[in-house]
Amino acid sequence: MRALIRRVFFENMVTSLAVLLGGMQVLVGHFVLVVLAGRRGPGLALGCALGAALTSANVVALPFIRRAIRRQGPASVIAHAYTAIGFATILLGAVIGAAWAGFFPLAALLGAAGLGPESLLQVFRVATLPVVGSLAFMLIWGFTGGQARIERTTLRIPLRGLPEALRGLRIVQISDLHIGNAMGGAKLERLIEDVNGLEPDLLALTGDLFDWDPAVVEEGAKVLGKLRAPFGVYAVLGNHDVYTGREHVARALASHAPALHLLRGEMVRVPGPAPLYVAGVEDPGKDWTARGGLPELSALGRELPKDGPVVLLVHRPEAFEQAAKLGFPLVLAGHTHGGQIALPTRGGHWNPARAVTRFYRGLYHAEEHRSILYVNRGLGVAGPRIRFNCPREIAMLELV
Repeated sequence: MRALIRRVFFENMVTSLAVLLGGMQVLVGHFVLVVLAGRRGPGLALGCALGAALTSANVVALPFIRRAIRRQGPASVIAHAYTAIGFATILLGAVIGAAWAGFFPLAALLGAAGLGPESLLQVFRVATLPVVGSLAFMLIWGFTGGQARIERTTLRIPLRGLPEALRGLRIVQISDLHIGNAMGGAKLERLIEDVNGLEPDLLALTGDLFDWDPAVVEEGAKVLGKLRAPFGVYAVLGNHDVYTGREHVARALASHAPALHLLRGEMVRVPGPAPLYVAGVEDPGKDWTARGGLPELSALGRELPKDGPVVLLVHRPEAFEQAAKLGFPLVLAGHTHGGQIALPTRGGHWNPARAVTRFYRGLYHAEEHRSILYVNRGLGVAGPRIRFNCPREIAMLELV
């Protein structure tokens, strides 16, 4: 199913989003007009024509929105507003569509029992308003307080092969800052101060430092240069860094954040009382749902040291399976943002990231290879600036 979603939806993203959004705009409009306002609907033919017109408008608008959202200024504000409204429309439309689909069998039974159209509509209104209202509240919270929350996660990680002298070493992992997308200036400065205030032994940044806009890279790199840890600050590039310009990002970090070790298919020994290594591979920057092994990771796997464990930094968590087979005991990743929206379900939660990967947030184990993966939810956002039940994250990992 994930492969089908990736192939059908993400490989034709603009067209898929335009069709999806156009259909949901019609559903939401019909709900407001008929269910809430009690007006007569436009009819099937007119509704289909309206859906086609909205889809066409979205096809034209989306490429401009994608370009505008990467820049600063009024055009970016409009683009983000369009994205937020579109995202909310898709969620509301999906719920309304599901409600209609579930109501039709009940309506057939009630109609057979003698209930007229107006009474049936009233039943639907009473049944759906609490659900739609709750979703609307969730969206409002997600775009305001929900996306502002930061959670500090503390975990004890049993690292295979860890020397006794390094037990208790604390790694702070941050990921997916997306500097340039509602992240920068005083907000970024405060985050860096908070991270330094945790007094980590080692700092790991697992990609997507920047978000499309090359104009913010120099200033962002200066702020990242303030990160401090006695055993070092290490980072890899994510797909958005590649879209921003991988060499531009690398040069800016080298100039303004010389204490930050940008790992580009390499492995370094950490300064300390016993052998410990940090390795990292940068994201290939292709379609962000792409799969397949990383040649740089295979090369690093052939160089695994015998005298100490290696902490591997990657951006996409899908690299975990390859890394575990190669013998890396601990992999830190980001990329998914935890889905940004996590709906409570029995035994856990559902979030959009689960549609494209099984490594979407938190801790995973490859028991056969005795390897561990931690997927950080990130400190920024991509696309709509929303988080619900999925706060931004700073992870403190204590090695034991």
